[in-house]
Amino acid sequence: MSKTIVTFCKRASQQLKFISKSSGNKSILIGVKGGGCNGLKYFIEPTSDKPQKIDEQLDVDGTDVIVCGKSLFYILGTKITWEKDYMGERFDFNNPNASGSCGCGETFSVNHI
Repeated sequence: MSKTIVTFCKRASQQLKFISKSSGNKSILIGVKGGGCNGLKYFIEPTSDKPQKIDEQLDVDGTDVIVCGKSLFYILGTKITWEKDYMGERFDFNNPNASGSCGCGETFSVNHI
């Protein structure tokens, strides 16, 4: 049985579509990069670049989403939701691979194998 790369709630997929259309870019790139208080930081950004060979390409309710191939190990199985509360609106990442995260939820750490 294969594990789903990432999943999106309905509101998160609607937000991806909004970002893609309002930016004028064809795709949304999702991944992680070094930084933040826990070592790794999520990113979601519009892109017109074509996916690289190691990237995974997903159709999320009609929006082209590219998952950075270098990030797959760190975000495999992550559930992404769109949250709205008194503090504002944001993507929220429920990552089964994270061993620790910061209070804002934007950065995380993993245990190394």
